[in-house]
Amino acid sequence: MVYFLVLISVAAMTAAQLLLKKGLLVVGRFPQNLSEAPHFFLKAYTNPYVIGAVFLTIVTALAWVLAVSKADLSRIYPFMALSYVLVALFSWWIFNENVTALRWLGVAVVCLGVVIVAKS
Repeated sequence: MVYFLVLISVAAMTAAQLLLKKGLLVVGRFPQNLSEAPHFFLKAYTNPYVIGAVFLTIVTALAWVLAVSKADLSRIYPFMALSYVLVALFSWWIFNENVTALRWLGVAVVCLGVVIVAKS
């Protein structure tokens, strides 16, 4: 049950980050002129992708609270790093982001760390 909750947290956080990126591609960049910031935030927080990202962030938090209440934090927390791996992979695949070889190496090191923790 604990690892199912961790899986929900990782999946929801990954999806939230991807939805946030998609929404901000629609909304645009944060303005350099701070007087335009309220308009930016209004536009961002009424965007369906951003709303979905916020909802999934809440799902992440709820699942994580339940997981932490049932397991040692030092054992389950490293699994949250898998969201870094998934975000890099899906950012490359969906958004055609340039993920360099060095970044992929870092992703591999993260995976290795999660495997080591899982085996301990």
